[in-house]
Formats: sequence, C-alpha cells, structure tokens
Amino acid sequence: GINAEYGKQWYQRRVRAIRRGTKEVGKSLRKGEKGFVIIAGDISPIDVISHFPVLCEESKVPYVYVPARSDLGAAIGSNTPCSVLLILKGEEYKDKYKECVKGIKELPNIYC
Repeated sequence: GINAEYGKQWYQRRVRAIRRGTKEVGKSLRKGEKGFVIIAGDISPIDVISHFPVLCEESKVPYVYVPARSDLGAAIGSNTPCSVLLILKGEEYKDKYKECVKGIKELPNIYC
C-alpha cells in the first residue's frame, strides 16, 4: 500500500516538484516542463484526461496510468483525489526519478 504520511511529507517538501490537476499539468506540459505523468484511470467523463497521452507523446514525456484517482491523492499525502500528476525532474531525488522513468518505459505498450 501507499504510506500516506510519507507521501504528505514528501509533497510538502517538494511542492515545486509536482504539478497536480488537469489545468496545472496541461499548462506545464505546454510550457515545456519535463518529467513524467501519472494519470488516474477512473476519471469520468474520460474527455477530461483523454488529451494527456497525446500531449505527453508530443512533449516526449513518459506517462503511466494507475487504477484510481484516490491512490494518486494518497501518494502525495492529500485527502483530495487527483486525476493527473506531473513529477518534474529534480537533482535531490534524481536516482528515484530515473528508477520511476525506467519502470514506466519497461511497461508493455498495448497499442503497438
């Protein structure tokens, strides 16, 4: 499971390293910010997030889906569910960042 307390502390220390929500993440990607995107799979209507895969691919930003938006919120220590997150590159956690990106790229691509 997700350690919510650790997630909350991590989020508070690195608020500038995370963009959350459709507006903020979309704006950041259009501005050229780099990182990786995590998209919740239980968003309804799907139109709210359907443009993110294309936006990520155009920006050459890796992305991954998770089952529930409540998991995304909990991962950053928030009680509020979150539909999409952008984790930005950062020097102080570059090893963990690289590990996450590697894991995303190793996932099977079901569309090929």
